[in-house]
Amino acid sequence: MAKVEVRDLFVEVKKVVAAYKEKVKELDQQERELNAELMVLQEELTNILLDQESATASEMIYFKIQAKEIHQKTDIIKVLLEELAEERTALKLEFVPKYREALNKTTVGEYNATKIAEKYRYLMLKEISDIGKQMQKQYYEIAPDIDEVFGDSKVLEQYPRLAYSFTYENAMPSFSWFETSVVSKNEVFSACRGNLPQGLKEPKEMDVE
Repeated sequence: MAKVEVRDLFVEVKKVVAAYKEKVKELDQQERELNAELMVLQEELTNILLDQESATASEMIYFKIQAKEIHQKTDIIKVLLEELAEERTALKLEFVPKYREALNKTTVGEYNATKIAEKYRYLMLKEISDIGKQMQKQYYEIAPDIDEVFGDSKVLEQYPRLAYSFTYENAMPSFSWFETSVVSKNEVFSACRGNLPQGLKEPKEMDVE
């Protein structure tokens, strides 16, 4: 069986994703810059607190002024980060209709598992039916000759089981199956998600000959 190649389903979606990521990249850069500045301020504040331990009165005033400025800058950066988070949310909301429009243009509907199941169900039953029909034809051609011997009352007195030893069931392709169906609906649904039934093995002989 030839391997099926599914063509790109999400061409339009990928264009929207690329546009969204480009916008996100700008926000990411701003966030990195703000966080980097925040780390610098925190390091400066830590150094000031350490310096205060041995500072003179006049130096303490200077350190307090510096610390106050750092706290003010830190508060501003935190506000900017909050605004940036709001911008991310706004961006996502802006792209929701774009995603939905693009998703409506996917080609998922071109692949119909029902049609595949119908096709191979027909091919399977048609092939088995053709074999069975030919076997039955051959059976009925020779059955009268066999029955002339096996169906004789005198013969049956000695071999009573001969009456059931050669019937139309002797001319049928063998079929050994323990499940209620060859393929269950759940197995098809599972295959639609890309999974194969546990224990499924490819037959060694692909052709019935």
